Amino acid sequence: MVVLESNNRHAEHTRKSLQYLKDLSASLEGWEFSSEKNGVKLYTKQVEGLAMPMVRGDTVLQTTEFTPRDVASVATLPGARKIWDEKYDTSEVKEQYTPSETFFWVKLKAPWPVSPRDFAGTAIRDLSDDVCFVVMSSVVDPMIPEVSGCVRGHIVVSGWKFYKTEGGIGLTYITQVDLAGSIPTSFLKNIQLQVPLCAGKVAEYIKEYGFPPHTISCTATMKKETFDHGKREHIIELDGTGGGEWVISRKMYPNGVKVHIDGQGESQVIDNKLVVKGIQGPATIKINKA
Repeated sequence: MVVLESNNRHAEHTRKSLQYLKDLSASLEGWEFSSEKNGVKLYTKQVEGLAMPMVRGDTVLQTTEFTPRDVASVATLPGARKIWDEKYDTSEVKEQYTPSETFFWVKLKAPWPVSPRDFAGTAIRDLSDDVCFVVMSSVVDPMIPEVSGCVRGHIVVSGWKFYKTEGGIGLTYITQVDLAGSIPTSFLKNIQLQVPLCAGKVAEYIKEYGFPPHTISCTATMKKETFDHGKREHIIELDGTGGGEWVISRKMYPNGVKVHIDGQGESQVIDNKLVVKGIQGPATIKINKA
């Protein structure tokens, strides 16, 4: 797998986080089995210097209909996350370094009287046909100052591994987050149980809805990407020259798609792939259900 070079000023930190996730997910050595719920096996791991243990959820999506890349798109795009993650509130990509690297802000809900938590961090995707990694980790950056009404938390590591396994796709979700501030112990324990169950929620989403369009290749510069689950609308903002290819889910779009390009460029849907060519300068691609 190749991670693209970029102008990410947090590149060293981001790549260390990616390697940390790969090491953590390589085996179950050092992980303590906690319980199994809704088909997800839950594990914990004590990390020196941190009060709350790291948590992990493992499950298998029993189907050959999807690929690891398909599942990764469900886990990473905020429009899909709004459906499978009840604690997710909102987020914003502040900078898109490459199609695989972003600098982001995210806000999570919390029950009254606990203040909502927000985080500033970088995310990176390392994708191949057989295994995909997605990881987020916090950084301190003046571009994202602390927000009034929120408590700024710290993501030590939060990431996914999707891989081909016997009978389907394996999903592993590992996370350790310092929520900061004063939080009731009961709330922390609930978080510790609920967060790794997201592995099962992602599997449920893709079985019911399919997956949002995701990039196979892109020679133009990717500026922004958004997905609206309710509208089934995927918007890709590009610049420069060239084009790209995107995979389209037949389950998400059973009657096909209609594509509109605002700017120069032409599109063609071949089987389950959208091919765009001839991008010259800024262009916005809108993918909607037919």
